[in-house]
Amino acid sequence: METNMLHYRIAERGKIHALDKNHKEALRHYKEAMKLAQQGEDSELFYQHYSQCVMESLELSGAHDQVISFCENYRSFLQEKEQDVLVRKHNGFVSERQAIQHVLKEEPEEAKELLQEVQKDLGKGKQPITDELLGWLQRGYKVNRDQLTRLQKKHNYFIVRKESVNPKIAMDLPEGVSPF
Repeated sequence: METNMLHYRIAERGKIHALDKNHKEALRHYKEAMKLAQQGEDSELFYQHYSQCVMESLELSGAHDQVISFCENYRSFLQEKEQDVLVRKHNGFVSERQAIQHVLKEEPEEAKELLQEVQKDLGKGKQPITDELLGWLQRGYKVNRDQLTRLQKKHNYFIVRKESVNPKIAMDLPEGVSPF
C-alpha cells in the first residue's frame, strides 16, 4: 500500500483499540495518523475524520474538559473558513459534541447555549440529537449519562462502530512511536 495511505491503516488500528475500550492506544494511533495525513492528498478530509475519532475516544474515556478544549479550538479554526454549508454543518456537529460534554459535566446552561446556536444556524430538524437534547434542557430535565448514551446510539453519534472498521488493513504502531 502507498505510504500516503499509511495513516489510514494506523487509524483503522486505532479504531479497533477504541472498540476494545483501550482509548489510550486508540489516541496514540489517531494522533500519529493525523500527523501522517497532513502530508498527503485529501489531508483536510482525513484530518477532520481523525479529529472526530480523537474527540470520541476522549469523550468515552471521560476526558470531557479536553474534548471541550478540542472543540473550542476546532470551532475557532472553522470560523476562519468560508462559511459554506459543509463548514456550517461540521461546526454544528462539533458544537453538539461540545454541548454533550457540558451535559456530562452537569453544566446544562453551557450546553443549552451551544445547542441553541446550532439550531439557529442550521435550523430545526437538521440535527436530531441537538433538537431532542435542547428540548429536554429547555424543559428543565436533568439528563443522565444513560439517557444521553441511548440518544447518541439511536442517532449514530459515534463514528467508530464495528461495522465501519476494516480490521484487514489495520496496522499497529511500534511501541516506541509516540506522536505526543
